[in-house]
Amino acid sequence: MMRFDRFTERAQDAIARSQEILQRYGHTQLDTEHLLLALVEQPEGLISEILTKLDVDIDALTHRLDELLQSTRSSYPPSGTGPVPTQLFVTPRLNRLIYVAGEEARRLGDEYVSTEHIFLAILGVGGGAASILREMGVDK
Repeated sequence: MMRFDRFTERAQDAIARSQEILQRYGHTQLDTEHLLLALVEQPEGLISEILTKLDVDIDALTHRLDELLQSTRSSYPPSGTGPVPTQLFVTPRLNRLIYVAGEEARRLGDEYVSTEHIFLAILGVGGGAASILREMGVDK
C-alpha cells in the first residue's frame, strides 16, 4: 500500500473528500468515480482547470458522475438519513490507481504524488471514472 505521507496536501485532501463523497452516496466501496468527483469539486483545483482547457463541461461531468454514483447506491441510506456504514472498502481498481499514481510520480521525477498524478492514473487504470472522461473526449 502506498504511503499517504508521500502525497501532496491537495492529493490527500482529494482522497479525504472522496471518502466524504462515498458517505454522501451511502456507498461502502471507494472507487475511482468518488476520487474523480473529489478532484473536480476541489476549490481552485488544477484538475478542473485542466479539464476546462480541454473543453470539458465541468457541470456536465459532475452531473454524469452524480448519475453514475446515484445508480450504484448501496442499500445504506445516504448521509444524514440513517446510520452511516462503519466499514469502508477500497476497490481493486482504486488500489491499482494509487499504485499507478505513485509510479507516475516516479516516472516524472517527482518526490510527491500530486492531483495531476492521480488524474493520469485515473485515465491509466480504465473503467469507471476513465470511461466517463473518455465519453467527454478526454484520454491519456
